[in-house]
Amino acid sequence: MVFTGAFVYLQWGIESAFKGACCGGAANITTTGECFGFDQKITTWSFTNAKIPIPQLNDVRVKTYAYGQTRGTIGLDFILSSPAFLEIIGFKNVVHTGCASPFTHTWTLDTCGTQTSDTKLVQSFTLQVGQCAGECAGDDIVRTLTGGIVNSATLTTSIGETVKVTLDANYANEILSTTLDACLSPICVTDYIPYTFAHGTLHFPAPVCCPTVIAEVQDVSATFSQGADHIWGIGDSVANSGVRKLMEMTGSFKTSFTDAVQLQKLYAQQKDTLCNTEAGCGEALLAEQPTLRLTFTNGLAAANERSITFDFTGITLDDHSLNIDPNEPVFEDINWQARDCVVVAVDATAVIPAAAS
Repeated sequence: MVFTGAFVYLQWGIESAFKGACCGGAANITTTGECFGFDQKITTWSFTNAKIPIPQLNDVRVKTYAYGQTRGTIGLDFILSSPAFLEIIGFKNVVHTGCASPFTHTWTLDTCGTQTSDTKLVQSFTLQVGQCAGECAGDDIVRTLTGGIVNSATLTTSIGETVKVTLDANYANEILSTTLDACLSPICVTDYIPYTFAHGTLHFPAPVCCPTVIAEVQDVSATFSQGADHIWGIGDSVANSGVRKLMEMTGSFKTSFTDAVQLQKLYAQQKDTLCNTEAGCGEALLAEQPTLRLTFTNGLAAANERSITFDFTGITLDDHSLNIDPNEPVFEDINWQARDCVVVAVDATAVIPAAAS
């Protein structure tokens, strides 16, 4: 028979050492392994040992084969809900506060605190995909991917859509078995919610002088890239460590073109002083904007609050573009880059499982 995704589970866990102890993956993968979010999907998945065809003089045929670097790649999609994935995209400094629900979790990229060395290292993870493939337990397929590192994570949403997170990751090796995990920990709607465009707001907080809320946003995206990669050594075709390079945060948003506020921010970066006298304000000379805040919240308070707020700082606007057609709305498209980011989540979980493992 043909099996569907209804027969498959996906869970992940933080590795305390690259590829896990004795290269078996995260020790907690079968006890506290967790979901990334609602509606998890594997969009691409490839595993290779980099075959090298070997020819020979006096023959037009391939004589034999050698094998190079073992490596896997995987792409994942899910709806933003739990913030636990932040730890594997570069946010390794986390502080949990609160004695009762709601609890607050704050992630930073700070490299000057007590976790300096940790922040500069790439955080590897284990991913397990299990497929129930028949009535006989021996027919089940369980692939445990070890030494996973996220290259980039992109958060996107638009009118009428959920907030999607896309992870582009590599992994070092995998283990094949037939024992399904009997202790799955599915994501719970009591603790988290699936965020949609309607839960979001985007704005430049003070001290920008003009009204800061960006109205009628049509779509928004943010990408976190660690520049991460695996490191191989002589004597093994499987990567033995990972490295983290420059952390880059970029994004874009599309909104109604009703004033020149965003355009003035771009002008200010080229050392012009503008003042929109009609609006009564303008942008002073600024090399960058202080903060761009992207918030997703269910709008409730106290124990019922569920929210995730991204405070991007050191904002530069790359460009401003328009398309103007007769009888059509005029929207402006802005691309930006940030130097730093702090993420604050409020939910009913005292300690995010991945961060605690």
